[in-house]
This record gives sequence, C-alpha cells and structure tokens, in this order.
Amino acid sequence: MTTFWAPLLHIYQPPTQDLKVLKSIDQECYKPLFSLLEEYDDVKFCLNISGILIELLYEYGLSDTMDLLKNLVAESKIEIVGTAKFHPILPLIPRKEVQYQIQMNEEINRREFGRWQRKGFFPPEMAISGSVAKYIRQLGYKWVIMSGIACPEEWLYDKIYRSPNGLQLFFRDDILSNKISFKDISAREFVKTLKQIFQPQSDSTKKDYTEIDRYIITAMDGETFGHHIKNYERTFLKKVLDLINEEKLIKTVFISELDQYFPFSSKKIIPRESSWSTTYEDIQAGIFYPLWKHPENNIHKYYWKLMKSLNNLINLADNLDLTTDWVIENYYNTARYFYNRGIYSCPTWWANPQNGTWSPNLIYKGIELLMRAALNAQMALVYAENSDHSDGYYDSISLYHSLLLMELSNISKKNVKKPKKNKNK
Repeated sequence: MTTFWAPLLHIYQPPTQDLKVLKSIDQECYKPLFSLLEEYDDVKFCLNISGILIELLYEYGLSDTMDLLKNLVAESKIEIVGTAKFHPILPLIPRKEVQYQIQMNEEINRREFGRWQRKGFFPPEMAISGSVAKYIRQLGYKWVIMSGIACPEEWLYDKIYRSPNGLQLFFRDDILSNKISFKDISAREFVKTLKQIFQPQSDSTKKDYTEIDRYIITAMDGETFGHHIKNYERTFLKKVLDLINEEKLIKTVFISELDQYFPFSSKKIIPRESSWSTTYEDIQAGIFYPLWKHPENNIHKYYWKLMKSLNNLINLADNLDLTTDWVIENYYNTARYFYNRGIYSCPTWWANPQNGTWSPNLIYKGIELLMRAALNAQMALVYAENSDHSDGYYDSISLYHSLLLMELSNISKKNVKKPKKNKNK
C-alpha cells in the first residue's frame, strides 16, 4: 500500500541578521533549494517562510529569490503556511501580540502570494500549547504542525487527530526529521524507511494482517539544505526525489491534502505544551520551552521579568490617543516598531551555553530592541502627560536590563577556558 510523505521546510532569519550572513545563506541554500524544486514536475513541499525574511530579502536586493519562490507557489509545488512574522515563542507572549504577529504575517503572504488562504500554521520553533492551538483555529486555520512530542496519545499514521474545536493536529516524525537534519540517514535509507515504516514485517506471525496506507510528516529548517550541510540539497534531497519518482508506493503530498486520503480519529485531543527542542524529561519537569524559558537560566529569568514590565508599558501606550499630537504618535510608532521585532526568539536561544549556543552580542541585539521600545513607549506616555503609572514599569525594565548585562559578563567568565598551569614551573 501507499506511503504519503508530507514534507515541510521552515526558513527564517532574525530582524537583526547581518547582510553578509543573509547573502551567504541565500547563495548556499535558498536559491539552490528553490532551483532544485523547479526541476521536478510533481514535487510538493509545505513551506514556512517568516514575513521578516521576505522583507529582508527585498531590503537587501535578493528579490530574485522571491521570484523563484513565487513561481514554485504558482506551479503548486510549494504551499505557504501561516506563522508569526517575527518568530516569537507564541505561548510566552500576550495573546493580543500573538494575534498581531500572525496578522502581520498574513498581510505579507497575501501581498506576495496572491490568493493565499489560511490552511496550515507553523508555530515558531513548533512551540505550542492548548490555548495557542485553540486560538489558531479561531483565526480560521485548518491545521497546525507540531513536534511529535506534543502528541499526548497513541501515535497515528492512518488517521488524523483533531482538537475539540476542529483544528487538525499534525505531528512531525521527530526521529526521521532529526536523522535528516543531522545527516544520519542516506537518501536510499530514507526512501526505504518510507516504504516499510508502520508495515508488518514479512516474517510476521500474524496471518491475517493487511497492509494499509499511512502518512509520514517530516519537518526541519530549510537552511539544513546547503547552509548547515553544504550541497545537501543535491547530495540528499535530489537523490530522495529521484528515488521517489521511481517508486509506485510513495506519494508526496501537501499536509493540507492528507484529509483527502485519511479519516479523522474519533478521539479529540489537546497537544502537550512543547517545542521541537523539548524532551520528555523537560515535560515531566514542567519546563516546556527549555531553550527560551528555563527556570535555572538567569538570562532567561531576567529577560522575562523585563518583558513582563515592557508588556505592561506597551499596553499603556497602546491606549493613548495618537490624534492629539504628532510627537506622541511618532514616539508610539517607534516603540511599536522596535517591540514587534524585539520579541523574536533568538536572544533567549543564544543564552544556552550548556548547549554550546552562547553569544552575548546576539543576545544583546535583541535586548537593545526591547530597550528602544521601552524608551519610546515611555516618551510617548511622558509627552501625553500620562506617565504616572508607567514610571514603575520603566524603572523595572532599567533594573532588569542592568542585571542582564551583569549576567552576560558573569556567564562569560565561567565559560572562559583558563590555561592549565605547567606543573614543571
């Protein structure tokens, strides 16, 4: 019987990305990857491209990459899914900001991809919660993709789970996806796995078994192909697509098409709070988003305390009457500009030295955006003569900013490798 393979790729760059780095990734990955997909007539990939990356490609003179992508979408080789524009961790930000981030991204998708519609949704870092899943459905999306670890029930490969409000819940195969991402499987081994996975073995003791159709979803960073692993779009992905073209028992489909081939499970479920970097041990410990909010990480602790005060400050600024004075409007718009960008996920991700991801400068790039947002929100409130309630929030932000700076230095000192003393001296 047939295996339906539904691949998804996620591409994103932070709003603070350097031009040189972006151009390098574009040359190594985006252009070669999209050009490869153009070579095939029946390829189907879901793609999450964050709105900020689209804007950066245009801003830095890389619109030819967008032309390639638009052609693939027009030829129904790529289906664009929804997401949050600046890649925030959705369960960790206020609901109104979740809505705003998603709506900003939708505006870009409609502008760039014509008749784009809400079908699938990719939560940044696959960070999900029951409330976020519920809200995605309320916004009109048909399905959401999550890490396999978010599945709280028996793993299904021939039926589709739904949430209580009807959102189709799709879970990536973490094992296969990670094997691809870390170059731990060859193209031939991958295709062989697609053919055999979830099927009874030939030596099965069961005489009455029947083979069934089943589906497999893989999802990973698109930058895996060419940037993280040089020429991987050719050495792996092209080989996979060529092998699949020779197979009658493997069909590549969009995730949106799976409900045409598979029934819904009668059981309604709520996904576990998790991300694609969360382990079962993390979930058992109640640490659902460990790379972005870990209780034992002081950078994370001070960052989210700063964010709590900043959210309150922005809320006050959101309620200002901007029609009375252009100075107030200018400060407010500037605050919003920096805040929208500043809640991206990268600063806290780079604050994990135990995992080898440690960069004080990349952490501070994000903090700097937040501080600019705080300054301009406070100025808007000051000029509106409405800063009585905001002063405490602003002072709190300043305090946690100082603590963050000190912690950056303290952690760096611990990570400096001191030369060993020569015992002969």
